[in-house]
Amino acid sequence: MPDKDLEIKRVSLRVDPITGDTYTKEIYNPEKPEKKKKESDAEEEGEEEEEEEEEEGIDEEGDEHMSELPTEVIERLVKRPEDLPSHVIENIKNYKSNLLPLLEDFMADHDQQYLVELDGNQPSPILFKQLLQRLHCFITRPAAVPIRLHDNEEEEIPEDIDTDELMRTLAPKEMVAPRFRWRRSRWLRHCPVALYEGNIVQGKPDLSVGFLDKLYCLSSPQAMEKFLKNPRPYLLPTQPRPPCKISVTGPHMSGKTTISHLLAQKYGAKVLDIERLVQPKIEEEKEKTLAKVREETTEHAIITVKTKLKEQQEAEELERAEREGDQTTDQGETTEVDTETEKGKGKKTEPAPVDVEGGRLEKPPEPPGEEKIEDPKEEADPGEPPITEEKTEVSQTPEASKRTVSPPTIDVDATHPEVVTLVEAALKEAENQSFSLSADVYIDIAEKAIQDTEKDLRKNATGPLCGGWILDNFPQTRDQWMVMVERGIVPDDAICLRDSSENGNFLVRRWYKYNKDQIEELIRLRKATEEAEKLHLAEEERVKREEMERQAAEEERKKREAERRKKIESGEISEGLSVQAELLDPLPPDGPELDSEREKRKEFEREWPAMQAMITGSTTIEPIQVEIEKRGEEEIFDELITSLEEKFKYHGWEYSGMDVDEEEEDLEASREAEDEEEEEEEDEDPNRSKKKPLGDVNHFCPVSMYERNVLWPGNPECSARYREKVYYLANDEAREKFLKNSQMYLPKKEPLKSPALRLLMLGPKGSGKSLHARYLANKLNIFHIDFRERLQEMIIAKTKKKIGPEYEEDKEEPEEEEEGNDDEEGANAEDVEPAAEDEDKKKADDSETATSDDETENEAERRQSVKPEQAEDKKQEEEDEMEYTEEEEAIKSYLESDDPLPDELMTKILTDWWNTEPFKSTGFVLEGFPRTSDEAKYLAENGLYPDGAVLLNVEDMDVVGRLLPPKLDKWRVKRDKRLAKKNKKKEKAKKKRDAAIEKRRAELTKERDERRAERKAQKGEKDSDEEAEEGEEEEEEEVEEEEDIEAVLAEEFEEEEEEDEEEEELEEDAVDRLKNDLAEVYDNDTNRLADVQQTLEEALIPRIELEGGRKPHIVRYLLSKNLKPYVDFRHSRFERVYAISEKLATKMLRVGYKQPSRFGKWDPVQMKDGECIQPMQGPGYSTYPAIYRGHIYYFASHDNRDMFIQDPMSYLKQPSPKPVVPIRIAVIGPPKSGKTTMATRFAETYGLMRLSLGEAIRQVMLNQPKSTLAMAINSYMVRGQTIPDELTIQALETTLLDMRCQTRGVVFDGFPMSKRQIDLMTQKSIIPIRIVELEIDSKETMVRGTKDRHSPNRAYPVHDSAQILAIKLSNYLREIGEVRKWYKEQHKNFVNMNGNRSKWWVWHQLLDVARKGVSQIQLYLQRVADGKASSVADMCITPQEFEVRLGDFGQYCPVNLANKGELIDCSVNPTLEFAAEFRGHYYKMAGQEELEEFLHEPEKYVPPLAPVKLPARHLLPRQITGVQAKAMFPKPIEIQGYCPVTYLDGKCRYEAIIQGDRELVVLYRDNLYYFENEKKLKKFMRLPEKYWNLTLPHKLPPKKEPIAVTNIPMLGFMEQTVATSINKALTAVGSLKPKYPFLSVTRSSQIYFAYHLKAYNPKSSEYVRKKYKQKLMRFEETCELIKYLGNNMTVKYKDPKARPIDFDFKLNQFMALKGIEPTPT
Repeated sequence: MPDKDLEIKRVSLRVDPITGDTYTKEIYNPEKPEKKKKESDAEEEGEEEEEEEEEEGIDEEGDEHMSELPTEVIERLVKRPEDLPSHVIENIKNYKSNLLPLLEDFMADHDQQYLVELDGNQPSPILFKQLLQRLHCFITRPAAVPIRLHDNEEEEIPEDIDTDELMRTLAPKEMVAPRFRWRRSRWLRHCPVALYEGNIVQGKPDLSVGFLDKLYCLSSPQAMEKFLKNPRPYLLPTQPRPPCKISVTGPHMSGKTTISHLLAQKYGAKVLDIERLVQPKIEEEKEKTLAKVREETTEHAIITVKTKLKEQQEAEELERAEREGDQTTDQGETTEVDTETEKGKGKKTEPAPVDVEGGRLEKPPEPPGEEKIEDPKEEADPGEPPITEEKTEVSQTPEASKRTVSPPTIDVDATHPEVVTLVEAALKEAENQSFSLSADVYIDIAEKAIQDTEKDLRKNATGPLCGGWILDNFPQTRDQWMVMVERGIVPDDAICLRDSSENGNFLVRRWYKYNKDQIEELIRLRKATEEAEKLHLAEEERVKREEMERQAAEEERKKREAERRKKIESGEISEGLSVQAELLDPLPPDGPELDSEREKRKEFEREWPAMQAMITGSTTIEPIQVEIEKRGEEEIFDELITSLEEKFKYHGWEYSGMDVDEEEEDLEASREAEDEEEEEEEDEDPNRSKKKPLGDVNHFCPVSMYERNVLWPGNPECSARYREKVYYLANDEAREKFLKNSQMYLPKKEPLKSPALRLLMLGPKGSGKSLHARYLANKLNIFHIDFRERLQEMIIAKTKKKIGPEYEEDKEEPEEEEEGNDDEEGANAEDVEPAAEDEDKKKADDSETATSDDETENEAERRQSVKPEQAEDKKQEEEDEMEYTEEEEAIKSYLESDDPLPDELMTKILTDWWNTEPFKSTGFVLEGFPRTSDEAKYLAENGLYPDGAVLLNVEDMDVVGRLLPPKLDKWRVKRDKRLAKKNKKKEKAKKKRDAAIEKRRAELTKERDERRAERKAQKGEKDSDEEAEEGEEEEEEEVEEEEDIEAVLAEEFEEEEEEDEEEEELEEDAVDRLKNDLAEVYDNDTNRLADVQQTLEEALIPRIELEGGRKPHIVRYLLSKNLKPYVDFRHSRFERVYAISEKLATKMLRVGYKQPSRFGKWDPVQMKDGECIQPMQGPGYSTYPAIYRGHIYYFASHDNRDMFIQDPMSYLKQPSPKPVVPIRIAVIGPPKSGKTTMATRFAETYGLMRLSLGEAIRQVMLNQPKSTLAMAINSYMVRGQTIPDELTIQALETTLLDMRCQTRGVVFDGFPMSKRQIDLMTQKSIIPIRIVELEIDSKETMVRGTKDRHSPNRAYPVHDSAQILAIKLSNYLREIGEVRKWYKEQHKNFVNMNGNRSKWWVWHQLLDVARKGVSQIQLYLQRVADGKASSVADMCITPQEFEVRLGDFGQYCPVNLANKGELIDCSVNPTLEFAAEFRGHYYKMAGQEELEEFLHEPEKYVPPLAPVKLPARHLLPRQITGVQAKAMFPKPIEIQGYCPVTYLDGKCRYEAIIQGDRELVVLYRDNLYYFENEKKLKKFMRLPEKYWNLTLPHKLPPKKEPIAVTNIPMLGFMEQTVATSINKALTAVGSLKPKYPFLSVTRSSQIYFAYHLKAYNPKSSEYVRKKYKQKLMRFEETCELIKYLGNNMTVKYKDPKARPIDFDFKLNQFMALKGIEPTPT
């Protein structure tokens, strides 16, 4: 706020002297706005806005336009003295000089994201509204305020109402919204305030409150006041917990003290041992009693001794006087008296048996009513008759009295030995007697101890006021309980440890175990008094017997232990469930000692029922009775803790009709309340509705999930409620378990994890089950189980093959034997053929051999033809002889004839896949099961539930199309085999017939030859004539014989007629048959599948139905899509998310019923997608909230919310959102480049403020018309002058204080456009994070301007003519160079973007630029907030700010200084590319590698852990110029001007002594150093300590004196002056080889040479060089004409249309140059 505005505001303040309230001028003298038609506006708003928005609007309107102050208040307002102008100016000056610097330092160290700047010129209501708007950007939790639930006007609820009914009555009161009732707390109706103070008090219904989402009942108005003021102390852990007012009782040796101390350790309480506390009182009473006994006994003993001594004297006198017989009588009487006295004196009380409590011996009190034995203490009583009788008897002796002479006086006092003896005996007897106190005395002592304990508790200011005590074995009697009730110090819980063992043997054994030695000693003493002589033998015998018994018992124990271990190893019993295997402790022997212990237990058992009746009758306490038999301390302790805290635990209850009515009522109310009712799915199950408040395991049974790790869908008919959530249980047994201990079955610290995926793959044969099941198994890395294949594996060891109808079809006849037969037949045929061929050579005896061979071959053929049949019979016999078990028979029947499997077998097969590894943790897809409805029912009845069943539905034609081709191929193969077999058979028969024919022909031929031989032998005897005639006859006979052989063969081997064979099945018939078979199988499978599907639906098993007839890749895609909830969203399987309206979410957060999530108003879905800009909120921007686990999440779209509902766990695994960073981006560019379009879209999409310089001025004039800035601007506007840039930037700074700019951001539209504006904005620290320049060419600017001028959407004329656009474009091009250069060099945040592309492309690119900038700043803020180092590159930090916050190393790299000891000055790089911030300071690094090291471990490089500190400023090297070095004359140059780096790096050799450059000078330690080159200088700057203190040798090289250029020879002169320029020009001439038209090559080269020298003359001005460069370029173009014309001119004439388009122009240009030479200047 400017000082002048603050001064005006302070001067105008007024104060109410009565109330002390301060008012500004806007309040006590407001400007009255013009009247508007409020009624019409209210009607329009009422139609458009919701009820809550109207209320908020009214509130805001009321805040902004406060009602006028009453007249009486205005009249009494006064002005304070400190508000006088002089005082105000002085106060402002003091504030700026004293307080403001401290505040600026504090704010600089504070986290910048939590600094909020406000415009002080705004009214207070607007400032408050802006502050709230800014706070809403942070993830803040509004304060939850308790709400009273009972209205005094309502009907009063009776206090004796049942707790459950009370909770149901209070739950809907002041309900936030339908379906969101108040939930029960762990306190139920106990008062949390009273419990915190240490008292368990029932709350009153009319004092009930709702806090967060739970209800509480308070016990008193004072408790209500405390709770409403601050409820959190009473609800934070460890509350609720018992206040620990406990009484622990039980029989002797039951462990009361141990349990008491364990409870005290658990609850931080104190154990009060009343017996020990009463002991001093008992001792006091005992001392009093003993003192009284001593006094009375002393008097009695003195009298007794005196009497005795007197009687002795009298006896002696009588003995001396009368030595006669009558002395005996007198002496007898005296002796009788003495005897009685001695008897009384000598009697002693025997010690009674002892009892042991915790190892301490106690002597029990004598039983009441038992007569005591007379002792001297009783005789000491002067009033007792025996002494009186003695005295009477002695005094009544008349003769003795007559003879008595007065004896000497006997003095007896308390010191007399006999008196002392009598007194000590009496005291000893009195000490052995028990002393008892009244119940009032016990309670007084207990009350005092309790008060002291609670007094110690009150010393802790935050602790309870009462409780914290445990009474150990108290009270013990009914009277004591009664007095405690009367005194009002009754404990909250009474614990009784009970022993239900037979005759209390368990505690007797314990008593004997812990006191065995003492008890045995007492027994031994007792037996010694009874049988002194027999004891030794009996004891030895008993010891031996006990030792033998102990050994036998030990052996028996070891034997039983070994048997138990064997059973555990074999799995017959579970080790965890086995009974404790230790042997019971032995019982003590019977005797008085055991009787005394049993009497104690009996006494407690007699007293306890009366005490229990007293407790339950006079108090509300229900004693906690714990059985201790065969139980350890920890088990008993855990049961006690459970019982004590039972009243403060959540309890479930059976889901009843009242719960159903409540839900229906809430649903009906929610439908009426929702303006936009969401459409529910028609087929949605109401028991699994999205609005159903299901528990932590969704609709699955928690008991089955816990015990069996199976997703068993719960039965809605068997449900329960726990913590206001509904749980579906599998059956009544599971519900009983759940209600008994609900917490055990529910997740505690983390969400429940789903079991491994289990799927069923079902469908008709040919639907693709195996294909897709294998695909799923490979993709999800789970097991694929084919049920029928598994059954085949179980019996294939015996069947040796797969069985079933599908495998019977593939069965073929054995071919091996047939092939073997064919081979043998072929071999026989081959044997026959050579025999026929060599028949002429064989002798007659060969025929016999051939015959025998034929017979052998026939027998072999018969044997081979029989072999296949015998093999089949043998195989069948083996199968018949194979014995199958019942399970194998069942499997065989199942596979062959689809008989059902027995349940026992299915249990054996299936349960392993659900319950054993590796299936249990990996998962599986089960194919082909269940096949029938009975099998599906078996799964449901035995709890073997899968995640879902995939049903592949196909048409019969699809099945036929898939299965027919392979079956048809098999049929064709079989047909071909049958045909081949038939052909083989025919060929075999033909070969056999041909062989027989050849054999028969050979025989016939042989016979013919024999006949011929006979005829020849007969002819040998005839003459030649006859021979000739016979020769002719023989020829005729031979012919006839040949014909006869053929006739015989034809007759013997007639052609066999083909047997009638069965007609071969045609392919068309086979196709029809196979189709019918497949259709029949399909119908059977479909019918069975329909029954299975219905059973699965009844069992609530999810079903995924897919069209299996489509292409496999489509089915797989649909399968993956439908299985997404089961696979990708599996970790969210049990999660429930409830969508709510934005109005309800706001109300819940305001009331505190729910809390915002850690994401605040960020969209978790967008965040996971990489969004770094917070979604828009407020009017016009809808959000879609949802409730998940007590927190409210916001989403930018309905789709995002649906994605979150499906899988909330995936989105919650990401880190919390980074700080909200408002966008600050500038869009600049030439006119019509789209700046305003992009800026406007940014403002509309993300709620940014679009600011141009004119808009900033208008904002100031509109919102702060009376400020000094507005007045200054108005003064220029009134005169029609241009507003200076200073005022414009000041208006921009004021406008940026708008909360919209601070929360959402700002986009600068079209500025900064000049270096002046940049300087002013930098002074005000207004630096955009990105400057985006939209680049378009000038032509595009004019084209767009023309289109805009002719656009039909233009409503009014705009100054955008072509001339104006040209002027704007010219100004832009003139200024943009400096703007671009500044931001690129200083902040590297300038981005060039092609504006010629589409507006969508430009928008996305611009959005990416903004997101990257915001993300970078968010990362910076996050790392700084976490205490880490962060890069500050592109953070738009001004040089001034950077200099102010430089760290201890200045601009030197701390990483190189620490790692290498090098001083690297980073100031040579003006950018902050390698700069980082750590602990509020900036550090510069030498490069990217050093920056990464610093960011990784910054503590290592900064104090106090930095190994090397930066030297003092005067010890740092500094480079200076040669002029500065000369100004320091006569300061000498160190080492005579030689380069120290070259000298030292050259190992101080002579040749390394090189003179340094006079312009490369460094000042270090007030010394000057020259260096050979820049590299050596930088090396010295890095390591000055290494090179600064060097000493030159005595011998130095001669100094090199400079020589004037004019004094060197001609060649040297030319080399040093013009050689470089001439060489460049000659090189250019040689490269181009110019030839100017109509000039010689020499002349052309000379002119080009001259132009080149002038164009690149460094001595010339820029204008001259530019002019000659243009001439040089034109000269080169002209020289190119010759080459061009030579390439395009031909000998033949070309038509002008065939020539190049510019040929004539260039030809004319060439001809025009004739006679014209280029001008040299």
